[in-house]
Amino acid sequence: MKTSKTGAGSLSSKLTTILLGVLLSLNVFAADNSIYIDQSGNSSTVNITQDGAGNIVQGIQGTGTSSTTPATIYGNSNQVTINQVGTGDTVSFGIKTSVANGVSGGNNFSYSINGNNSNAVIDSNNDGQGVSASNTVTVNQTGNNSNANINVLGSQNTVTATTTGGASNSVVSTIDGNSNSQTINVSGGGSNSITVEQGIGGSALTGNATTQNNSNGSVNLTVVGASNTVAIGQTSSGSYQNTTVVSLTGSSDTVNILQNAAAGNTTVNLQSVGNSNTFTIHSNAH
Repeated sequence: MKTSKTGAGSLSSKLTTILLGVLLSLNVFAADNSIYIDQSGNSSTVNITQDGAGNIVQGIQGTGTSSTTPATIYGNSNQVTINQVGTGDTVSFGIKTSVANGVSGGNNFSYSINGNNSNAVIDSNNDGQGVSASNTVTVNQTGNNSNANINVLGSQNTVTATTTGGASNSVVSTIDGNSNSQTINVSGGGSNSITVEQGIGGSALTGNATTQNNSNGSVNLTVVGASNTVAIGQTSSGSYQNTTVVSLTGSSDTVNILQNAAAGNTTVNLQSVGNSNTFTIHSNAH
């Protein structure tokens, strides 16, 4: 296990890292490495590498908390890199930032996992204050039954998620804001589930929202495999536009795309190779 951190910025910058090695003789996955993070400050760099089964990255534990308490990064312009190798690994991560708009000052989060049965939860609006922008989130998963749940709030964010080498992997990426970009690549197995929502709280998929927000959003999705389920929803206000590009290779795929541009352009480019595919596309510009 390796952890390293360098920082330049706020004098209040701190990093509390507790490393626990637990060896248990059980018939379930035991946590070989547990890392707890509570980082405050700007322009910090956090690098974490874990090798073994049951690795965990989470937040500082306290009374009434659980193993899903998110690790937190408070501040702007921070770089966080987490690499895990093993089976049954978990990351629960929350970003708390004061960047509301602009193209700089956001955080850069990179997560890589090589192993089966991993679970990653990443939330850029962990404090619920509605202030989060210009973040970059990159997730790379290799293995079976790996799940990533990415929740990003704000404008000019970039999400890239790649899952390969196994079946039954799932990527759920939710962005609420303007000028956001998502690139998702899935290959190497069937029964994959991809959900991309760039409206508020998933409302883009149902069309029942009182407020919908996603101008100039773009999605580029590539799926190679069978029995994939894809649901993409985007909304737009004013004279803005949304763009979705989907490439499917395989059979028994189900796709649901909804883009309700208020007054701008909406473009859907869907390419499919295979049999028994079902497509439902609503692309409305008013």
